[in-house]
Amino acid sequence: MRRTIAIVVAIVVGASCIPWLRHQVLFSVLVAVTMIILFMVMASGASRAIFSRSMQKLGKPESPGSRWSLPSLRTTLAVGSLFLLTLLIAPHFVATNTDIYKLAVATAHESPRFTEALGGPVREGWFSQGKIEWGNQARAEMLIPEHGRNRQGALRALAIKDGGKWRLQELILELSPPNDRIDLLPH
Repeated sequence: MRRTIAIVVAIVVGASCIPWLRHQVLFSVLVAVTMIILFMVMASGASRAIFSRSMQKLGKPESPGSRWSLPSLRTTLAVGSLFLLTLLIAPHFVATNTDIYKLAVATAHESPRFTEALGGPVREGWFSQGKIEWGNQARAEMLIPEHGRNRQGALRALAIKDGGKWRLQELILELSPPNDRIDLLPH
């Protein structure tokens, strides 16, 4: 069972290296299901450990099968590490699958000033920040790290959902040293 879980996690992590796949909705669902399964396995292992230790404190003998052995500890630590790694990676894939992220990146790459300022080829970095507010008029803000051959910066996007479709109101490239700002929206 544990070996199967480790194989599934390895496949999911390996698949996350394929850019086309990580932008598919099904992959996000696969990551979420994997995280839930890993959480359940960790909770099960933790409850067994707590039960085992409480039995020791009460002075009741343990059955050999319930002992918290070293190989079991290693497996639990490995699964826990993979779970933690998944928790750190999953938000990135969720953010990159949003329509606002895709719109902001596509619009920026269409601007020659974007590639000129950073130096091509330009790639998006990890750990984008942002928030989406749902209501009468949905509003989204994102900060997407960008890395070019010559410089680094961040793409700041502000969008409103109008008629079921996201529309950019602001798209600014904020360059690090010197602190320049380039408006990328055509006016």
